[in-house]
Amino acid sequence: MRSVGLLDFLNRSPHNKKCIQCGQRAAHGYSEAAESDCRQIKPLCLPCLIGQLRSDYADFHGRAIVVAPAPGLPCYVFRDRDFLRSVSSNSERDADILFGRIGECVDCHNAGTCAWLESRGLTIKTFSDVLDKGHRHTLLAWGNPDPLSLCGRCTADRIGKILQSNAFEFFEICSPHQGQQGIVMPMAY
Repeated sequence: MRSVGLLDFLNRSPHNKKCIQCGQRAAHGYSEAAESDCRQIKPLCLPCLIGQLRSDYADFHGRAIVVAPAPGLPCYVFRDRDFLRSVSSNSERDADILFGRIGECVDCHNAGTCAWLESRGLTIKTFSDVLDKGHRHTLLAWGNPDPLSLCGRCTADRIGKILQSNAFEFFEICSPHQGQQGIVMPMAY
């Protein structure tokens, strides 16, 4: 993972830009894939970002672990199985267990595609522990509830509600696409 210094992040942050879809103040940057070149990160306001996430997750038919947004981290991105494998065998093993437990969506009862995890305890200092040790030894050990099975639409709705209720400003947000498998989580790189 590349390192983004705080000053560099603030200088490139989308919060000083206008939404490319509606012209309102942009609080977030949206990209197709994590660690995109800054020129490919599109500034979006919150309503336009939520619309984009709903579209992405509605079309998603793979499997993803989705950790709820957490404050203090500059990115909220999807990383694929290859990334998990390269980071830690614990992460990959935990992911395989969760992928196997995705069933019916607890919110709407459609087929699930995501395992939803709460993010209490996830900070700029602990996100790498989650990747290194896996969710069982971090997020679940930190008192978060058991993972929930959700469909893509309900996952996007939960993400949207959290983003609306807090003053998040993510430099980069990206979703899983098509049939990918991996993890979506707040992080820095």
